[in-house]
Amino acid sequence: MTWKRKKVECRAELLGYKTTYLHFPAKHAKGTLVCFHGWLDNAASFVPLAESLPDYEFFAWDFLGHGKSAHKHLGDRYHYIDLIPFIDAALFHLGKDNIILTGHSMGAGACSLYAGSVGKHISRLFLIEGFAPLTADATDAPRILSEGVSEFRKAQNLPKPVYDSIDDAIKIRMRVNGLQRETAQPLVERAVMKSGKGITWRADFRLRAPSLLRMTKEQVTAIVGNIQVPALLVLGNQGMSELHKAATDNRELVKKLQIAKIDGHHHLHMDNAPAVAGLFRSFVES
Repeated sequence: MTWKRKKVECRAELLGYKTTYLHFPAKHAKGTLVCFHGWLDNAASFVPLAESLPDYEFFAWDFLGHGKSAHKHLGDRYHYIDLIPFIDAALFHLGKDNIILTGHSMGAGACSLYAGSVGKHISRLFLIEGFAPLTADATDAPRILSEGVSEFRKAQNLPKPVYDSIDDAIKIRMRVNGLQRETAQPLVERAVMKSGKGITWRADFRLRAPSLLRMTKEQVTAIVGNIQVPALLVLGNQGMSELHKAATDNRELVKKLQIAKIDGHHHLHMDNAPAVAGLFRSFVES
C-alpha cells in the first residue's frame, strides 16, 4: 500500500496560552520545516507549500490571535517582539534540532530576529516575502506611542463583519490578497467561525492596532547582521515593495543570504507553491 501523508491538527500550551499547529509528517523526511505565517494569515497558508514538498516534514503554527490559537487576555497587546519568545517556545515544544526555520511576511521578520539573537536548533533560514521588521527613528517614538495607544482603544471595539456563507468570505480574501480560490479556501476555512446566522473571522481584531514602539534601524541591523546560518529569501515580482527595499538595502548584513525573485505576489508561496518549492530544493539540496 502506498503511504499517503495527511496533515494532523495539533495543540500545545505555549507561554500560558492554548495554541494550535498543523503537522505534515513525511515517511523518510529529508528535513524539517517549522513555519510561521504573516499578519492575519494562519497555519493553513503553508498547505500549498507542504503539498509541493511531500518529502519534507512540516510544522505550521498559528500565532496567538490567529487561526485556532487563543487570543491574548483582555487588555493585553500584540507586540511584534513577543513573536520571538513564541517561536522559541514552539521550537522547544517540538524538541527537534537542525530545523529549517521558515517564515512569511510578519513571520519572516520574526524568524530573522530569532535567528540573529536566540538562534537555537536552526540549520537554515527560509524567508518568503519578508526579511526584517519595519523600523523607525528614535525621534518618531512619541508619535508612534500616541497612535498606538489611541488605535488600540478603537481596536478593542471593532465590529467583525458577518457573512452569509464561507463562499462570501473566500471571495473577500481572494479580492484583498489576489489569491486563487483553491489556495484561499483552506486559509479562510481556518480563519472563520460561526456567528449567529452567518460566519465571521476568528482573528483577534486587536491585531489591527499599530505597534506601541518600533525598533530602530540600528537595533534591527545588529540582530539581523548576527544571523550565522545559510538563508534564502524568496520575493515575488509583484510583492510588497517596502519589504523588497528593506531586504535589498540590507542584504549585505547576512553573509550567507541568497535572494531569489520569481513571478508572484505577496502570497506567492500559496499561488505559486511549486516554483517556491523548487527554489527551496535548490537551496537545501544542492
